[in-house]
Amino acid sequence: MTGAVRNNVVDKEVVVGLLHRLLGAAYAEQFELEVIAQDQGRDVFEIENKGKRIVLRGSNGISLASALHWYLKYSCHAHISWSGDQLSLPDQLPPVREAVRKITPYRHRYMYNFCTFNYTMTWWDWKRWEREIDWMALHGINMPLAATGQEAVWMETGRKLGLSDDEMLKHLTGPAYLAWHYMGNVDGMGGPLPTSWIEGQRELQLQILERERQLGMTPVLAGFYGHVPAALKQKHPDANILQLKSWFGMPGIHFLDPRDPLFDEAAGHFYEEQKRLYGTDHLYAMDLFHEGKSPDTSTEYVTESAKAVCQSMLNHDPDGIWVMQSWSMSEPIVRSLPKEHLLMLDLHAESNAKWKQSHAFYGKPWIWCMLHNFGARNGMFGDLDSLAQGPAQALHDPGRGDMAGIGFAPEAIEENPVFYDLLSEMIWRTEAPDPDEWAAAYLRRRYGRHSDAAVEAWRLLRKSVYSKNANYESVVCARPKLEIRRTCNGTVVPFYDVRVLLRAWEALLESGEELRTSINYQYDLVNVGRQVLSDTARPLHLKMIEAFTRRDRTGFQEYWNALEALIVDLEELLGTNVHFLTGPWIDRAKKWGNTQDEIALHEFNARTIISTWWPEVTFDDYAHKQWSGIMASYYLQRWRRFSACLEASIDDPDSFDQQAFDREIREWEVSWMEGSDTFALEAAGDPVDVSRRLFKTYADMVECFWNG
Repeated sequence: MTGAVRNNVVDKEVVVGLLHRLLGAAYAEQFELEVIAQDQGRDVFEIENKGKRIVLRGSNGISLASALHWYLKYSCHAHISWSGDQLSLPDQLPPVREAVRKITPYRHRYMYNFCTFNYTMTWWDWKRWEREIDWMALHGINMPLAATGQEAVWMETGRKLGLSDDEMLKHLTGPAYLAWHYMGNVDGMGGPLPTSWIEGQRELQLQILERERQLGMTPVLAGFYGHVPAALKQKHPDANILQLKSWFGMPGIHFLDPRDPLFDEAAGHFYEEQKRLYGTDHLYAMDLFHEGKSPDTSTEYVTESAKAVCQSMLNHDPDGIWVMQSWSMSEPIVRSLPKEHLLMLDLHAESNAKWKQSHAFYGKPWIWCMLHNFGARNGMFGDLDSLAQGPAQALHDPGRGDMAGIGFAPEAIEENPVFYDLLSEMIWRTEAPDPDEWAAAYLRRRYGRHSDAAVEAWRLLRKSVYSKNANYESVVCARPKLEIRRTCNGTVVPFYDVRVLLRAWEALLESGEELRTSINYQYDLVNVGRQVLSDTARPLHLKMIEAFTRRDRTGFQEYWNALEALIVDLEELLGTNVHFLTGPWIDRAKKWGNTQDEIALHEFNARTIISTWWPEVTFDDYAHKQWSGIMASYYLQRWRRFSACLEASIDDPDSFDQQAFDREIREWEVSWMEGSDTFALEAAGDPVDVSRRLFKTYADMVECFWNG
């Protein structure tokens, strides 16, 4: 069933269910829901009063949910966020001041990146997914990527191709790495998958898809593009199956040439089994030669391969549409495919707009996406004002071509919630809002009351951390070295004056008494303090290394003691908020195991991806976390071992062997990955009191470092 058909049959009861989950029965009864027609093919919602009841009208479930969200935001000053809801509502809901009618200019409102399914979602259960689907509906999303449960499709496809279950399990990765398997980067690592995982994820995907479709969403399933098990070559020695080049140190995957007769046979099994298990909405995500080199880089080869992949999709679903990321975009591929069967995701449009570089994707339909987050790193960065302007500017640009939608393509979610609140609102706007007015209203909603000090704090945040689309990281989470320019692939040098960030923290603290019971205020207060301390670690590291190279033992010890104390303080600060804890991540992973071996496998996967990522890749710490738990047990311990090595060689600095240290610390990192020590599941300490104490501790230090 296509999205267009589903939109004409609206299940109002599923929206009523959302209302009850979000607000409870007493408030849900104060609403009436009505279905209205689209406006020239575009989704629409309306809000008006009817006596003491609020009438929500929408062209589908998503529009009805979006009407509810708009009403809560702008009539009730309420807020819905991954960091917590602010739903302080009067017993009798207030009327709208004047009737509202909103029409979205976008056919598609996309959500997720394959990476999101591992950096954030790996261990989610149905309760968490139900909440997420509600969040998507309220925020206007109608086109979510749906990658959960893909393993079951592949197991069935393998059997149809004559492969054993053991051969397929060697092909699939462990739970934390399935995204990179499905994007065509790796095989086998972190496995083998337990059969209980495969069955559990299949059942979860069925629940996800049922609810998404009930609401009127058109989920994007996976497509077949030629990534196959190595064992298939043994079964079909004459087939053109090649091993591609290494991906960041990992062995290359095996690739079945799309022009080979076996390709369409394998694709047929894949699409048939996927449809049997999960149905279809005719949208298929796949990326040919993603982050990897084609075995033949000639235009002729990549064009013929793309056409063959597309034709195979159409052979098994004549209504199929290839949903393609622009991350590794190939011009010959995009140009060669029919526009009615291709939809491009401008994955990183807020920072690197491919539509501007490709004549709007050479006339093919495309979606403006915000990527923003890499690796679930939880620093504060990004350009809020630019984000507000980006979609509107593209929408009104004469060269926009077929701009079919906007959306989110983050590698992870549950961080920097302001960006998601702002971009989702642009779904229903054609012009950017005034940034000062929008920010003030956002804070009123988020904290539950107005605060001049909080408004000033966020003005300073917009001048500092939220003023540039930069991939900024923290030296605390970097593998210790004498010189650290980056943690993995982002700079550790702040692009802003940290004194401005310090003043933002101070302004937030001024609101401590009036806002301290707000869970979102607590989150933001801890987050800003975390950023201040993380930034301060860099000059302490530089001073420590300067003293080491001068053979200044006293100075070295002074600055190392200060850096060590800072990391300990970070651990305490982060521990005051549940969203900055390692324990829940590990605990949710273990709950997916039914036996001790399964629990150990899941915990190993959960620990590995947030630490080394994988010990054999070339991007250590890519998904590092500033979380309480890993901060003390992993990052602090690495720095202590590094400090001890430096102290031992301070009389002869040239004798320090960085490579030897790296080898030794790798062994220790692997032992941490294989560990089973426990971490706190609940927050401890008062975030306001701890923040005040730490502000007093570090304020003069920040002023000193950034004045000099």
